[in-house]
Amino acid sequence: MITIGVAILPALALLWLFRKWDEKRPEPPGMIRLAVILGAISCIPAGIFEVVLSKILGNDIVEAQGSFTNSYVIAAMTEEGIKLAIVRLYFFGKPEFNEVMDGILYTAATSLGFALLENVLYSSGNLITGLARAISAVPLHACASGIMGYFIGLARMRGGQFGRILTGYAIAVLIHGTYDWAVFSGGAFGFASGNPGIGFLEALLIVIAAAFVLRALVRRALQEDDRLLGPQPRPLSVPTAIPAWGGPYGMHGAMHHGYAPQYPQHYAYGAPQQPWNPYAPPSPYGPPRPHAGQAPYPPAGAYGGQHHPTRSNRPTRSNRTRRSSRTRSNRTRSNPRTRTRRHRARRPTRSREARRVGRRRVARLASFYDAPRPRDARGFNVRNA
Repeated sequence: MITIGVAILPALALLWLFRKWDEKRPEPPGMIRLAVILGAISCIPAGIFEVVLSKILGNDIVEAQGSFTNSYVIAAMTEEGIKLAIVRLYFFGKPEFNEVMDGILYTAATSLGFALLENVLYSSGNLITGLARAISAVPLHACASGIMGYFIGLARMRGGQFGRILTGYAIAVLIHGTYDWAVFSGGAFGFASGNPGIGFLEALLIVIAAAFVLRALVRRALQEDDRLLGPQPRPLSVPTAIPAWGGPYGMHGAMHHGYAPQYPQHYAYGAPQQPWNPYAPPSPYGPPRPHAGQAPYPPAGAYGGQHHPTRSNRPTRSNRTRRSSRTRSNRTRSNPRTRTRRHRARRPTRSREARRVGRRRVARLASFYDAPRPRDARGFNVRNA
């Protein structure tokens, strides 16, 4: 029981530390739990793949140069690759993944789930092994994968997925493989006979150096998120069974794990007219602001009709006429003759010049049709006469 506690507690403590770093804009607890569970489950196929790959390559290649191939190819590439696959295939496209820091958090949570089960399997019944792995192997998984998660977060928020993700994966494999090579070779790296104590000390130095790099990347990720999303914190919303805006399924057709946002709906003119999702990636129009920093337009219908921002705020003549005619018709509904006379009086009139031109046109047409036309012997009109 003590051995299992020693194997589990370091992973839980490191998970709490990562969540503490992300407390300004925290993630839903359910997503973090799911990342830990998927990481723990992935330990089984990773172990099977490592065994199969070792059988294919053979002991001569695996154990050559102080287990160089075993350290980098079989262990590091396989384990970091399966963690990357989980984050990239499942969490990368989620709306909750909307910060650079989220890449570090989800990747670290996946790696800690992996390290938790691996540590339980390795240290079962051996307290010394459990303690040694608790201060070396478990932090190594968190640091290497956390550094890779920084590049995954950059790829999510800044683009350039292939280059950034490949860079993060290569760095994680380098750190993880170097740690394993120091442990497997006893600190000699295949150039001399090794000593397990020296190998363990070198592995601890690698973990400490990776931890400093990870802490610097965490600060940088938080600064990047402040630059993208603004310096204001975003606390988690209160869990509720009531959907958010927009129908029975809430924002974008989903309940988002039962979390309804605490922010009002702000539409910036010129921005896509969609409900603001606090878990969505940052908009190219900047953080949501009411009316894009401008004075709000009058509400629709304030002047008798739909308001258009490019038209005058003055009521149109048709609106004034329609409003007055409705009032007058209600007043004189009992007198059909008066209502008809007033209706005729409200007809739009032409100007004096327009009436004069109209009379001339009518007179010209009448003279054309009424004038006698020349006819031939058969009585038909003569054309072009």
